[in-house]
Amino acid sequence: MKNLSKSSTMRIDLIPDIPEVPLSERPKAKVVASQKKIILTAGAIDGGKTRSYTELFQNVYDAGIITDLHGRIRDVNRRALDYFGYTQEDLCDLDISDVVSGMDDEIVRTLYENVQCERFTLMTAVCQRADGTFFPAEIAVSQIRLSTPHLTFFIRDITTRIQQDEMLRTEHTALQNSSDAIVVIDMNSVIEYANPAVARIWGLPSPADIINHNLGVLFLNSDDGSAIIQSLAGENFTTDGIVVAKRANGVPFRAQIRAACNRNTNGEVVGAVISFTDLTERDRMMFSEKNLHYMTSTMSRFEEIEKCFLSNLEELSSYMEKIRANAVDEQVKKLVVSADDTCVGLRNLMSEYEELLHEVKENIAKMGETQLGVDD
Repeated sequence: MKNLSKSSTMRIDLIPDIPEVPLSERPKAKVVASQKKIILTAGAIDGGKTRSYTELFQNVYDAGIITDLHGRIRDVNRRALDYFGYTQEDLCDLDISDVVSGMDDEIVRTLYENVQCERFTLMTAVCQRADGTFFPAEIAVSQIRLSTPHLTFFIRDITTRIQQDEMLRTEHTALQNSSDAIVVIDMNSVIEYANPAVARIWGLPSPADIINHNLGVLFLNSDDGSAIIQSLAGENFTTDGIVVAKRANGVPFRAQIRAACNRNTNGEVVGAVISFTDLTERDRMMFSEKNLHYMTSTMSRFEEIEKCFLSNLEELSSYMEKIRANAVDEQVKKLVVSADDTCVGLRNLMSEYEELLHEVKENIAKMGETQLGVDD
C-alpha cells in the first residue's frame, strides 16, 4: 500500500472579475443537441465494472467532468448537466476551458503532473454556464486511468457558501463597528465575546480583558449579571432595562441594556446576547435641560415680581403726591417728601436690577447653547 501520509494538496485559484449571479439564475438544460457523439463511454472500462462505474459516476453529488490530457471533455454526469445547463452531447463537444474560466493547456498539464505525483489538487475557480452566467466553484482534480490516463474534475457550486461567508463578514464588521457595547455570554453568565465598544465605554485596554470573566464585573452591583440571565428564563426571550455599570476606574454610569437569548444551530438556548448603550451623555443632556428649564422659569418669575413691584411703586408714589398736596402739617409734608425720595431711590435700584436681570438672562441663554450643543 502506498504511503498517503506523504501526499500534499496543491491549491490553485482561478478567480477572474465577473458579475455576481443570483442563485435563481441557474439555467435549464438546452433542448437542441449537437450531432457529435461522446467519445468516452462506460464501455471504455473493463466490462465487469461498467455498471458500477456508470452508477457511481452518475450519482456523485458533485458535477463530474472527465477530460483527456488536452482538456477535451469526454464524459459528464447528470449533476454537470444541471450545473452548466447543457445537454450531454453539447457539453462533451467542449473543452474544460469553455466551462472553467482561466483554464488553459498549461494549467491542464500542471494538473496532470501534480496528480501523477499522488498530490491532491483543489481549485477555486469560476465556472460559466451555457447561458453565459457564472458561478463560483470548488474543483477537486484527480487522475482516472481508462484506456489512457484522463483527468476528473469534480465541481461543487459554492455560491451559497460564499454568500454565507459574506454575511458572516458583514455581521462581524457590524459588531466590530457598533457604537453600542455588545457581549455574548454562556448559561453561566461567563463572557465569551465582547466587541471594541465594550473596551471604549468601560475604559478597558482591550475587549479581551473581560473574556472568560463573569458578566457581573461590568456592573456596580455584580448580582445584576445573574438577574439579566434570570429575566430571560421561561417564556421571556428578550428583556431590556437600565443598570448601573462601573467603568474600569471605578466610576459608575447608567446604561440601557437589551438582552436576547442566544441559540445554537439546533435552536437550543446556550446563553444570551446583550447590548449596552452608555447613557452618560443622555443623562448629562437631560440634567442640563432640566437645570436650564428651572433657571429660565426662575428668571421669568423674577421679571413678574419686578413688574409687580414697579407697578406698586408707581401707585405708592401717586398716593404720596396726593398726601403731600393736601397736607397742612409741615411735619407730614417732610415725611411725604422723604418717602417720595425713597421711591425715587427704589426706582433707580430697580433700573439697576433690570439691567442685571437682563445680563443674567443672556448668560443663561449662552449656557444653554453650550450645554445642549445648540449652534447659532
